[in-house]
Amino acid sequence: MSLLQFLAHIPNDILKRLGDLNVDSRSESCRREINDLLQQTVLIGGKRLRPLLTFLMGQFFGLDLDECELPARAIEQVHAASLSHDDVVDNASTRRGRPSINVVASNKRAVLAGDYLLANVIVDLASLNRPDVVSEMATVIKDLAEGEWLQLDAAQNRAYTRESLREIALKKTASVMSWCGVAPALIKNAPTPMVEYARQFGVKLGLAFQLMDDVLDFQGPGLKDQLLDLENGQVNSVLFEWLDLHPELFLRYKNGESIQDLWQERQFSSSLNQSLSTALLAVRSEAEKNLDEARNILNLMNRELGNSENQKSFKALEFIVDYLGQRSF
Repeated sequence: MSLLQFLAHIPNDILKRLGDLNVDSRSESCRREINDLLQQTVLIGGKRLRPLLTFLMGQFFGLDLDECELPARAIEQVHAASLSHDDVVDNASTRRGRPSINVVASNKRAVLAGDYLLANVIVDLASLNRPDVVSEMATVIKDLAEGEWLQLDAAQNRAYTRESLREIALKKTASVMSWCGVAPALIKNAPTPMVEYARQFGVKLGLAFQLMDDVLDFQGPGLKDQLLDLENGQVNSVLFEWLDLHPELFLRYKNGESIQDLWQERQFSSSLNQSLSTALLAVRSEAEKNLDEARNILNLMNRELGNSENQKSFKALEFIVDYLGQRSF
């Protein structure tokens, strides 16, 4: 499915809001160089899936789209800040086919730009006079840092397990997706059970998104950087399942051999190639399981809300859940 086909399923009023969304820092004290650097790197392009989900969930809960703009901008800025920091941690050289922020500027400036974005988000959210919303975002930012730390530990200690990979995905991806549902629910003053439904919807969606991202690392077309985790020496869920099917390879990896060298042995072994298909199928199945759970939660929320005016956003959210199971970008 092309991007244009995807966008055809999104309500026009939300598409307009998404296109007009300004994710620049609004602070007059922000040096122009910081905004320019961010716009050249981590804020350029992208699908803006997170603000899209925030607008849709806000409309689903009955918020005016004006009320959704600040939380939608906030989550995109936090996502951009995490990319800025990740590029430094990973010693990246490119992002989305362009020089990464640490290459355009420097490691120090990349870290400072990410820090500034995070601080700007908290200042903006504080203007809502909603401590619960600010606390929710603080937890997201904390989870992102913990997730990156856990990923570093797993890579350095070669101590990957299914449980550790799931926890990393919960911290680094699902926490961000959960904001997209929780923030609108809190701003709407939804009952606590509904807020938790919104949280779990985002969590399940985020886990599925990360799992499919791992699949696309091996199967995706040009819009997804191919074998990026492998090049960075990281074991994602597909590589883990592949190694788990070959205990002798897994042991060699744990004993210090590089994942890249072990991967190259596929050239000389049909069984190693065949087991990759098995690994991809296992990860896809886990993603589909999470999407099924997200779909069930969405339907439950829709029944609980019982609002005929939210059906266009409900249908769009339904479409996104279905789409994530077959996405190619």
